[in-house]
Amino acid sequence: MNDLTAALGIRIRELRKAGGMSQEELGFKAFISAAHVGQIERGLKKPTVETLGKIASALDLSLQELFAFDAPVVPARTSAPLDKITAYAAVLTEEEQKDLLKVMKLFKRFRDNEG
Repeated sequence: MNDLTAALGIRIRELRKAGGMSQEELGFKAFISAAHVGQIERGLKKPTVETLGKIASALDLSLQELFAFDAPVVPARTSAPLDKITAYAAVLTEEEQKDLLKVMKLFKRFRDNEG
């Protein structure tokens, strides 16, 4: 097992648990066996890109989000849109966060003037 395989397995497990899913549920949604999910999570198997795509989809994530090891894991069942925005912004640089804030302010001003 290499470091990337182990880190990916840990990330998948954390995301699965944050979503309140069992290995069986994730396997069902990803069209793979629960045993295979377990082997991937323990770093015993190296999943193909196709399998990773299925897992990401089952977790409601993009492949980029699946591999965002520095991104916080936000529980899916309690993640309101604000939680998702916060989690996304947390991995941006300070400059990118400032730009995001400007865009949000412009959007709010636009929406307020729509009525």
